[in-house]
Amino acid sequence: MNEGLPKMQAMIVDITADNFQQMVLENSFHLPVLVDFWAPWCGPCKQILPQLENLAQSWAGRFILAKINTEEQTELANQFQIKSIPSFKLYKNGKVIAELQGAHPLAKFKEMLEPHLKAEPSEELRLQAQEAFQVGNYDEVVRLLGEAAQANPNNYRVHLDLVKMYLHTGNLEQGQSLFDKLPEEAQNSPEGKPLKLLMRFGKIVDESPSIEDIQATLREDPGNAEALYGLVGYLIIHNAFEEAFKALLKLFSSHKDFQDNIAQKTLVELFESLKDSHPELVKNYRRKLQMLMF
Repeated sequence: MNEGLPKMQAMIVDITADNFQQMVLENSFHLPVLVDFWAPWCGPCKQILPQLENLAQSWAGRFILAKINTEEQTELANQFQIKSIPSFKLYKNGKVIAELQGAHPLAKFKEMLEPHLKAEPSEELRLQAQEAFQVGNYDEVVRLLGEAAQANPNNYRVHLDLVKMYLHTGNLEQGQSLFDKLPEEAQNSPEGKPLKLLMRFGKIVDESPSIEDIQATLREDPGNAEALYGLVGYLIIHNAFEEAFKALLKLFSSHKDFQDNIAQKTLVELFESLKDSHPELVKNYRRKLQMLMF
């Protein structure tokens, strides 16, 4: 599963008045079609479009991303009374079933699309693998993820799941090796970005005292900077991001100069990595950091 991963073939099409009937309306009887009304001069359009293209890559075969350049396709823009961009319409069975206006977090588009996606065998196997992981049956996890990768080699979330398992079981080198073989769109996906943090903090945890020693230190000295940062490492590799935010804010408040303001730098890095997968959490703690700063 680690070698020779094929390139994803996303269904991304440019729409004109001539192909709208076929590419959007007719195709929507087979797959959901997300229509993106955009323009080259539109800043928010340029912000969200690459994210949607990455989503089309990672969900290849499950929906179609149809792009309409309103500067070139004025007839379509007028037909659909597009007053502001970006503007999005989701088609299914020839009809608009959902709409969005403006730039939203990627999670919002996933939320709109997911109820209408066809069942995907590799996703079922991923869910079974996650259940096996919860009970510590790691051999079964590897077997199920291997089947999932065979069922859909384009589903990079399968490979990211395996990276995650390696990291949580202390196999940092294997996790890093597999992650490095994945394409950039997978590494920089909402699921991939947090794994970069897990790998970096996994190395920090390897060099830190045990979690029992860190907790004992913090019981005696709750503001100990070294112990607080070590705790952050353990929290991050176990996906306890909110607790990690709390520990970093405490470190920032009490030891702002510790390791050249590492608390603030780590918070900013976490915000960037988690903004798509945990938008509300990031928004909340970004505000808390700003309040402490100003």
